[in-house]
Amino acid sequence: MYLHPHNEDWQSDFQHEKNAIVSSYEGIIEIFHIGSTAITGLYAKDCIDLLGVVDDISEVSKLKHSITKLGYIHKGEYGISGREYFSKSQRKVHLHIFQCGDMEIRKHLNFVKVMQGNRELIFQLNQLKKQLQAKYPRDKDAYQNEKTIFYNRINSMM
Repeated sequence: MYLHPHNEDWQSDFQHEKNAIVSSYEGIIEIFHIGSTAITGLYAKDCIDLLGVVDDISEVSKLKHSITKLGYIHKGEYGISGREYFSKSQRKVHLHIFQCGDMEIRKHLNFVKVMQGNRELIFQLNQLKKQLQAKYPRDKDAYQNEKTIFYNRINSMM
């Protein structure tokens, strides 16, 4: 099973990672909690998603050692143009860094803003996630792909 009921520890896990990155990163970076673990009451994979915002994305490659020394693995754009992506496996964490003004920032922050505290949307997404996990118990990619319709609906609420 890869889907878990909301866990109150996710917020403190986020705060711990945020503090470590902000204090270690040798440039200026702003960190936000994004994804399902950022939304109280929402089921999620036990993985903390962080959004990093920097003034100049090209600096991230030069300063990546200040993040990799925290146990993160740098994966470059990893399929999304304009992103610098890092992952950490000992406490599953994904760090997505974008340059200020990138549309991906707005998309991720909007999802949290629209969902947070909206009981009906949280209920709908929880139902969808449970159905998809039952349908794809061992296929996270298929699970992710089928959730896209719901996420596109949320993004249209920008």
